[in-house]
This record gives sequence, structure tokens and C-alpha cells, in this order.
Amino acid sequence: MQMPNGQPQLVVSTKSRYTELIVFGLIFIFLVMGMFLLNFFLSIKSSDDTAQTFCANRTERAWQRATKNLTTYNIGFYGKDDSLLKAFDGYKENIKRFDTFLAALEAGGTIEAGGQVVEVVPIQDKAAKQIFEQLSRLWKEAKYDFLVLAEMNPRSVSTATLDRCVEFAIKKEDEVLDALSLLIINLSENSSRRLKQAQLVQVAALLICLMMFIGMAIRLTISLRRSDAIIEARNRELMAQRDELAREKETVEQLLIDLTNTQAQLIQSEKMASLGQMVAGLAHEINTPLGFVMTNVGVIERNIGLFNEAIMQTSELVTMLENGDLNDALQKLDDTKFSLQRLFELNLLEKTKNRIDEANIGLERIRELILNLKNFSRLDEAEMKKVSVSESLESALLIANNMIKHKAEVETHYEENLFVECYPAQLNQVFLNIITNAVQAIEDFGKITIKTWTENGMAKISIADTGVGISEANLKKIFEPFFTTKPIGQGTGLGLSIVYKIIQRHGGKIEVKSKEKQGTEFIISLPLRQETERIDPTLTIS
Repeated sequence: MQMPNGQPQLVVSTKSRYTELIVFGLIFIFLVMGMFLLNFFLSIKSSDDTAQTFCANRTERAWQRATKNLTTYNIGFYGKDDSLLKAFDGYKENIKRFDTFLAALEAGGTIEAGGQVVEVVPIQDKAAKQIFEQLSRLWKEAKYDFLVLAEMNPRSVSTATLDRCVEFAIKKEDEVLDALSLLIINLSENSSRRLKQAQLVQVAALLICLMMFIGMAIRLTISLRRSDAIIEARNRELMAQRDELAREKETVEQLLIDLTNTQAQLIQSEKMASLGQMVAGLAHEINTPLGFVMTNVGVIERNIGLFNEAIMQTSELVTMLENGDLNDALQKLDDTKFSLQRLFELNLLEKTKNRIDEANIGLERIRELILNLKNFSRLDEAEMKKVSVSESLESALLIANNMIKHKAEVETHYEENLFVECYPAQLNQVFLNIITNAVQAIEDFGKITIKTWTENGMAKISIADTGVGISEANLKKIFEPFFTTKPIGQGTGLGLSIVYKIIQRHGGKIEVKSKEKQGTEFIISLPLRQETERIDPTLTIS
């Protein structure tokens, strides 16, 4: 991985140092193992040499005792000495041991001497083998006679065989003993040489280990110095990076302030757009009853003029009668009678009363619209309250009625007496935003279905439409700030984002189910009771 400002060098140096330590460690282990194996091998060879030397010594002793007993037996045999049997038994035992020991030196085997059992390997050394071969040739010359003699009855042996054995012992004893002595010397020298080799190997191994230790110490010292230099350089780089990060932090904090201001402006823009929509709808809703009231007021004004005219004529008639002007009074009586008759014929009094009642209905409609607007905004309420979910939904539907009546039929299924603790203005804004989106999603004329119910201690509100639906790709992004599928200039993408935040801060959740060309359903879950510390009453609404 590439790191900035020379950091790869530090990584490579660290890896190289560990590699060197591993290599040195492996070499040291192999060296110790090699020294151990070599010492083990030399120890085995030395043990073999010792066993061979021991066997050669016992062979020499057995030959000396055998020839001595043979000489004693020979003297006793001709002199009929009583020590005959004892000497023959000594000869018999030692000559067989001599033959057994020679066989062990030649082919290997186990021997027993002096109460010890020793494993003997065949002689492999070239010089020792030559000496042994010379000894073997001497022994083969008389081996048959010596062994046959050992099997005879000591009181009835063959004198010819006895004489041949005695003659061989006298003539060849020195050669046999010399060969055995040379063999013992040679085997002892081999054993000493192997011990010296083992000592040399140990000394050499110690020297090599010492040299390796010195080399590792020197290499480690150099590596540590390089590492110190690298670490020092890295520290300087880190200090520079820290200063750079501090500057970048200041820049990011300033950018965050700018972003917050921009976001506030966008939210304000969203507020104004929503306010404009609300005002336009309300103006349209108020305009109809207001026009109706103004029309009725005009008719009432006209009728009041007719009433006023009849009243004035009646007043003049009364004055004439009081003054005694009978001729003028009779003429005025006809005019007054005509005016009153016209009022009764047109039934203006009843019609005027009906017009006043109708105007009052229009004014009541206007008052209801204004009251619903006040209930919807609830700008004077900064505390959390228990609010009827159905009333909040009806207020939002009334505010959005100007948009809804031309695009959709609204079907409602409310659970009675369903109340939640919330900030009413925030909850109303959630419903208005979702209903507005539902209306905008319907292309021609469709249907909006609103349901409320209680489930697991939560109030559930479903707002479904038969609009164009939301694609699977956009479904995961609809609550992201500034995400919108509307054309540029027709939406900020903050509506559903703020809806999500309001519901989240009320401890609820919102789910979306949608398929393209089949409509969309928003399901809002809100707790019936709130933890007041969880709500942010200062949350602004778009």
C-alpha cells in the first residue's frame, strides 16, 4: 500500500529487519541442530570405538588366558598333574570367548564380559581392518584344532591335536598378541580422534555462534540507527501533517458553517414553497364562499333599498295624516300601498332573511378554514400534547384539498379515539408532505387511501396512492437530503428527509412499499406515549 511522504520506506525497513532476524534465527537454529546431530553422530561413533576397543582388550586377555591354560594343561597332561581338569576348563572357556570376540569384531554382535553386555559393531576403519585381517588369517590357521581340542575329554585328548595347538601357541603367540596390541592402539587412536573432532566441532560452532551474535548485534545496531532516522523523519512528517490537518480542520469547520447556512436557506426555501402552496390552496378555498357571501350581500343591499323606500313612503304618509293633509295623504296612500304590495308579492322579507342565512353559512365556512389553518400550523404550541391522529390527518387533507379534489378520491378508515403524544405542528407537516407527494404522484385521476390502527403499543398510519410508484433504485434514496426526482427548480429534496427526521425524533419509524406503475404506500409508526427528552421541540418544519 502506498503511503505518503516516505512511509513505504519505513514499512519496507521494518519488514526487512524482521526478515533478517528470522533468517539469523533460522541459521542459528540450524547451526545448533547441526552441531547437536554431528555431536550425536560422533558420540555414537566414539561409543562404537570404545566398544570395539573394549572387545579387543577382552580378546587379548582371553587369548593370553587360553594359551596360559593350554600350556598348563599340556604340562599336566604328560605329567599326570591333578590340575589338569581346572586348566583344561580355563582353556576351553577362554578359547571360545576369544573366537566369539573375534567374530564380534568382524561381523558385529553382542558380547558379555566382566558382567557387562556390550554391543559391538564391525570394524570399519581401514587401518584397523588391515590389522584385524592379519589377526584373522593367523587364527584361521589353527582355529579348527583349538576349537576341536576344546570339545575333547580332558583325560583322553588327541595328542596330535594338542601338540599342534601348543606348537601354534608357542610360535604364533607373539604375532597374535602384537596384532591385538596394534588393533587396540589403532582403535584407541580412532576414539581419541573422534573425541577431538567433536571438540573441534563444538569450538567451531561456538565461534560461528559468537560471530553470528556479533554480526547480528552490528546489523541490529545499524538497523536501529536507520530506524531512528526514519522514525525521526516520520515524526517531522507527522508534525507537518498535524499542522496541515489543523488547517484543513479549520477549512472544514468553515465549510460546515457555510453548509449549515446553505441548508438553512434551502429549508427556508422549502418552508416558503410549502407556505405558498398552503396559501394558494386556502385562497382558492376561501374565494368560493367569499364570492357567495359578496353576491348575497349585494342582493341584501338591493332589498334593503326597497325596504327603505317603502319605509320612507310610510313615514311620509304618517306625517301627512298627523298634519291633516287628507288629499295628499290619499295620493300617498296609493303609492305606499303599491310599494308594500310589491314587497309582499316578491316575498322580499323572507328572501332577504334566507340571503342573510346563506351569507352566514359562507362566513362560517371561511371561519372554519381559518380555524383549521390555525389548528394545522399550531405555531403557538411549543409543548408536546396528546393529539387526535384523525383530526391531524383531516386538517392536512383540508389544507391540501385544492390539490386533491382535481387529482384523487380520498378514502379514510380511522380508528376511533386514537391519540399520540407529539408536537402537533410537526405531525401535521409530516402528513401534509406525504399527502402532497401522493397527489403529485398521480398522473390523471386516482385514489388516496388513509388508514389508522393500533399495533403493539404503536399508532400506525398508512397513506397509499395509486400513482406512478418509485423505482427500486430510487427507493433507497428517497429519505436522503436534497434527493428529488422532480425537474430542476420544482423541488429541493428536503420534504421526505425532514419527514424522516421528525418521525425518528418522535421515536417512530417510516416504511415505504412501492412498485412502479402500481402506487406507493407510506406506513408511519409512532409511540402512543413519548419520552419528552427524546423530542427536539426546536425542530423546524419545511
